[in-house]
Amino acid sequence: MKRVVARDWRLAALGGGCSALGSACLLLVACSSNLPRPNPSLAPAVAAPESMPAAATRPEAPAHTEPPTADASPWQRLRTRFAMPGCDYNPAIQHWARWYTESPAGFSTSLSQAMPFLLVVLDQIEQRKLPGEFAFLPYLESNYTPLASSGDRAAGIWQLMPDTAREAGLRINHDYDGRLDVYASTTAALELLQRYRDEFGDWRLADMAYNAGEYRVRRLVGTGLKPRTETELSRLRVNRGTHEHLSKMLALACIVSDPERFNVELPEPQDGDHLVAVDFPAAIDLRLAARLADVDATRLQRLNPGYLRPQMPSDGPWHLLIPVASKGALERTLAELPQSSWHDWHEVVLKHSEAIGVLASANAIDSATLATINHVDGAALLAPGTRLLLPGRGTDGADTRDGPRAVAATGRSTASPSVIVRSGDTLWSIARREHVPLDDLLRWNGLGRKATLRLGQRLRLRAPSEIGGGQATAAAAAVN
Repeated sequence: MKRVVARDWRLAALGGGCSALGSACLLLVACSSNLPRPNPSLAPAVAAPESMPAAATRPEAPAHTEPPTADASPWQRLRTRFAMPGCDYNPAIQHWARWYTESPAGFSTSLSQAMPFLLVVLDQIEQRKLPGEFAFLPYLESNYTPLASSGDRAAGIWQLMPDTAREAGLRINHDYDGRLDVYASTTAALELLQRYRDEFGDWRLADMAYNAGEYRVRRLVGTGLKPRTETELSRLRVNRGTHEHLSKMLALACIVSDPERFNVELPEPQDGDHLVAVDFPAAIDLRLAARLADVDATRLQRLNPGYLRPQMPSDGPWHLLIPVASKGALERTLAELPQSSWHDWHEVVLKHSEAIGVLASANAIDSATLATINHVDGAALLAPGTRLLLPGRGTDGADTRDGPRAVAATGRSTASPSVIVRSGDTLWSIARREHVPLDDLLRWNGLGRKATLRLGQRLRLRAPSEIGGGQATAAAAAVN
C-alpha cells in the first residue's frame, strides 16, 4: 500500500503512515503530550534468530464457543479474536512492547483517546470474523487520528493512499474524502486485508501487503497458500519498516494480552465512546444533525471528518457516526421534517427578543418543530444572544462554517427610507437584509406579526418622524 522509509522514534510512534506526511506529522506528534515517549536508544529492530521454533504457519481467526457479550470489555472482545503468533513469536515483539509501554500512563491515555474509533473498528472486525490484531493497525498508522493530507499522500486513520482508496471504492472530491470517513475507510481497509489473506493464505502476509504493497508481496511469494515459517517470513526482501510493522502490531496485541506484564492499566469506554453509524435517505446539514442529536457541532465534525463542508454532498454518501444514545432523538425529529428541508441550514444570533412562532412563520416551518430542533421553549420569548438554526443558506448564501452569522438589527437608520417587497420576501428576511429590528419594522408599517406581504408593496425602513415631508407622505400612502 505504501513504502515505509527510515524515520526517527517520534514518527515511529504513529507507525508506517506518518512517513508519507513529512513535517506535518512530525508537528502533530511533537505537540501531543499523550503519546508514549520511547527511548531513542531502543530504535534498532531486533532480528529474529535462526534457531527460533517455527510458529503456526497459517494462523486463523479462532472459533469461539462462548463469544463475549455486547457489554464486555473491548479488551476481552479483542483477546478472543487474537489469531496470530503472540508475545514469544520473536524477540522483536518484546522489544516493541517495551518500547510502547516505556510510559505506561501515556500509552493508556493514548488508548483512551482512541477508544471511540477503536470500538467502531472492533465492531466491524467482529462482524467480519477477522483477527483482533488488526484493531491495532490504525494505532500504528495514525494513533487513531484521521490525519488529512493533500496531493498523492496517505490520509485517515488507516493512512490509505488516494489510488488505493479509490480502488477500494472510496470517493475523494472537494466535498468528501472517504479516507477520513472512519466508518467507510474501516470497511475498505478490512476488505483489503481479507482480500490479501485470500490471496496469500496468511494473515501476517496480509499485514505486510497492506504496508509494502500487494504487488511487491506477490512478486516475492506468489499467490499460493504454501505454509510459511517465521524464519521464512523474516527473510522476505521487503524493507525493514515492513517487518517492523508486523512486529509492532503483534507487540500491541501482546500488551493487551498481558497488560500486567508491562504495568499497563487498559482504559475502559466512557459515556459517549460507543458510536453507531446512521444511514440517511437524503443529504443532511451537519449542523442540523448536531442539534437533533444534541451533540456539540464541533464534536460531530470530529466524529465525521470525511465531510469537508457543513452539508453532505447531494450525491452522497449520507451517513454519520453519532453517540448511540443520540440515535433515537435524531431519527424521531428528522421524521417530522420533509427531506427537502434537511440539506441547508444556517446559524443566527438574535440581537433582539423574538418569539419562535415569528421565526417559524418567516421561514415556512412548523413552530413546534423549530423549537424542538433548537431545544427552546416554543412559548417563551427568546432573549438577545440566543443562537438558532434556521432553514436555508441565509440571505447571502454564504457558508457559516467559520462562525455564526449575526441576525441583523443594528438599530441604525438605513440609507433608504423604504423598500419594495420582492418575490420570496418575508418580514423576517427584510428586517435582516435591511438591518432593522423586526419589531420596529412592524410598528413603522402598522403590521402584525402574521401580516401577509404583497409583491410590490412598499415598507418603511425608518420611523415616520425620520422621513422628511413629502417622502413620509408618499411612503405612508404606499403602505396604506
